Amino acid sequence: MKWFWNNQKFVFVAVLLLFCGVILQITRSQMVLKMVDNEDVLEMKDLVVSANMNKEKTDDTNNPAYCIVYDESSVVLKNNAEKTLEYMQKSTRSYDVTKEKVDYDRCPTIMLSTAYLKDLGTVEDIENYVSAGGRLFLMRVLEMDAHFDILYRKLGIVDFKDFVKTNGVHMVSNLLIGTTGRTYFEESLNDDSLAVSLNSDATIYMESTTKNPLLWKADYGQGTFMVFNGGLLFEKTSRGLIAGAVSLMEPDYVYPIFNTKVFFIDDFPSPIAKGRNDLIYKEYKKNLASFYQSVWWPNMMKSAANEDIRYTGAIIESYLDNVRPPFDNVEDKEFVYLISFGRELIQSGGEIGFHGYNHQSLTMDQTISSSFGYNAWKSSEDMEESIQELQNYTKQAFPSYKVTTYVPPSNVLSEEGRQALINSWPELTTISSLYVEDITNRSYIQEFEVAEDGIIEMPRISSGYDRNASDDWAIANTLTSIGVFSHFVHPDDVISTDRSGGSWAEMYNEFDRFMKDIHHTYPWLRAMNASEAAMAIASTLQTTSTIEKSNNIVKGSIENYMNEQHFILRTDKKIGRLDNCEVTKIDDGTYLIKALAAQFEVTLKE
Repeated sequence: MKWFWNNQKFVFVAVLLLFCGVILQITRSQMVLKMVDNEDVLEMKDLVVSANMNKEKTDDTNNPAYCIVYDESSVVLKNNAEKTLEYMQKSTRSYDVTKEKVDYDRCPTIMLSTAYLKDLGTVEDIENYVSAGGRLFLMRVLEMDAHFDILYRKLGIVDFKDFVKTNGVHMVSNLLIGTTGRTYFEESLNDDSLAVSLNSDATIYMESTTKNPLLWKADYGQGTFMVFNGGLLFEKTSRGLIAGAVSLMEPDYVYPIFNTKVFFIDDFPSPIAKGRNDLIYKEYKKNLASFYQSVWWPNMMKSAANEDIRYTGAIIESYLDNVRPPFDNVEDKEFVYLISFGRELIQSGGEIGFHGYNHQSLTMDQTISSSFGYNAWKSSEDMEESIQELQNYTKQAFPSYKVTTYVPPSNVLSEEGRQALINSWPELTTISSLYVEDITNRSYIQEFEVAEDGIIEMPRISSGYDRNASDDWAIANTLTSIGVFSHFVHPDDVISTDRSGGSWAEMYNEFDRFMKDIHHTYPWLRAMNASEAAMAIASTLQTTSTIEKSNNIVKGSIENYMNEQHFILRTDKKIGRLDNCEVTKIDDGTYLIKALAAQFEVTLKE
């Protein structure tokens, strides 16, 4: 009898082990790959893109919330202000000073993008407008003309000298959300500002590292002057300053944001070079393939788990520079890495996107291609064929998976290349290139928008494993203005002679500190893969939000409401009763509103 029960136990254990083995093999097999299905992305795309295409544009030029005064020299600044306010869903009208005068009666807030107060009218016009309750935002360093000599004390200035060089920016406040006390561009900013001293009633939001005020507010009568003492607002990466300044000019201010955190890994998964790299081998005694599998990827996944990140990998089929068909006989094609890394990406909540059949940017301009050491494509048909080959390659590993996101190699994409993508890739939903201007004019620069052809344009803001002053500034500004963190790295940054820090351990420690700081400073951001973020952004873009304030009640109304929408609320008051929304404090006097219905209310308490 004892023998029988022992054998029964043995059989049970053997069956259990066999069952576990089968399950393990299934998870590693093509069965799992066939079950990977993201059809819901395309269903959601049809909804949000259709809603954006059918959105009616409102014409508020006769009753704008903001009037922007500009001339030929300040068109860039004017455009920056307009785009910032467009994202904030505020109506604008722009006045060219060479053609017309600003209509004070129709402008609750005026934003001056020229350097001359006289462009607003007479001194009396300006005084009367602000004193009666108008809000005037002076968006660049002013020239010391006759108007300035008369009005400077009303701007909060008690004394001024000549122009000085501004080296570094110190945030006195959280004008940029989460930045109080931080310093940017220390010893690297080359800007001109007036040397000024302010009266004690002025509220300083930003100053230079030498304590010269750069942005302040001065109340006058029933109204307000907001004064920017520099040239930073001409930069796209400084739009957060515009949004922050506007939001602090009037009480209980609310504006929508996208609220997304996206992270791209370009060239991943992709073929890994054979053999070993001297730096990696010296540090880990591993060849490259083993290093990426057993060190780099586990490190990246650790940061993702701890710092709330969902990676979107942009795959490459081949690193050969062939731009002429046929494309299906690639000798460095590697399914093992695509399947193993790709499966873990998807299972962790991430996504697989396309970077290209190879790393040759989709352009037929040899001058641009040569600047990267690439080959130009000979025809649109060749580009299309290469994209079709990449789709076939991916489907062999993930038959049911719909790849919807494209990241241009080296962030270069021509009009012909973009059309080739559309012609050859029916599931293409999102293109993610760059947000920040490129002085070389080679890159594909984007805004967050749904293009006329239905493609969601969703640019990246920053890059790299370590931090730099320009990216830190861009991140803080973009998070304040539209609530987006979008970053990218490359696996081969680790071994690149011009991008590597010389030690992966040091690079990873710096990267992990970077991601910890983002997560700690902005814990409210929603971690998303690229498709999720694109849907959230398109969903917000197709709405029109109206905010009404009375008797300490903020009422929000969202036209075309589809799902939860997010807003920033700036107020010195306390939060009271909530209807159809959730409110979270994210900084001093700053809150995140999550609207759960088309109509929501926040009651404020003194």
